Amino acid sequence: MGHVILLAQQKGGAGKTTLLTQLAAERAAAGAGVTILDLDPQRSTTGWFRERVSRRGDGGGIELLESAEWRARSDIEKAAKTSDWVFVDAPGSADTLGRIAMRAADLALIPCQPSMADVWASAATLEMARKEKLAHAVVLNRVPPRGRAADEAAARLAKSGAPMVDARLGQRSAYVEAFMRGAGVSEMRRAAKAADEVAALMKAVEALLRNG
Repeated sequence: MGHVILLAQQKGGAGKTTLLTQLAAERAAAGAGVTILDLDPQRSTTGWFRERVSRRGDGGGIELLESAEWRARSDIEKAAKTSDWVFVDAPGSADTLGRIAMRAADLALIPCQPSMADVWASAATLEMARKEKLAHAVVLNRVPPRGRAADEAAARLAKSGAPMVDARLGQRSAYVEAFMRGAGVSEMRRAAKAADEVAALMKAVEALLRNG
C-alpha cells in the first residue's frame, strides 16, 4: 500500500495546493508512482495537472484522480493500492468530506503562512486531525527571507500543542513559476534553493511516517 498524505487547511491562500504539487513532482522525479487526488471544489490541483499535461504531453509520472464526497474514501484506498504515494488536496472547510479524507490518510500536512491570521485559522484543522486521531504536522510556508514572523508563528503554534515540521518553504518566485508551468521546482533550472526546501520537506514527511 502506498502512503496517503493529506494537505489540509481551511484558510485560503495558505499554500496547500502548492505544497501538494511540489511534493508530488519531487516524488515523481525520484521515480515513485504518484497519484494526486483533488477533493477541493476550486480544483486548483486539477488545473496544475492539466497545465502539466498540456506542456509535457503526459503527467510526467503523476496521475490525477478527481473525486467527490460519495466515493472519496474508496478512491483514496484504490489509489493507494496502485501508487507509492497519494497526495490528497482536501476541501477548505472542515466538513464531512474533510473528515472522510482524514480517515483514509496516513498523515495530514497543514500549511501555514507566518501570520497570526493563518495561525488562528489552523486551529480548526488541527482540532479535526486530533479528533480523527490522524498523525499531523504544520508546515510553515511562504516564509520571508528576513524578520521574526516565522519564528513567532512557530512559537505560537508550538505553544498550542501543534506538531511542527522543521523544514520550511520560503517566499520564492520559483514556486509561483513552477505552478504556472504545471511543474515542480525539482524539475526546473535555476530553482536549486527551492528544490532543496522541497527535498527537506519530503525527508521530514518520511520521518513522520516512520515515527507515526
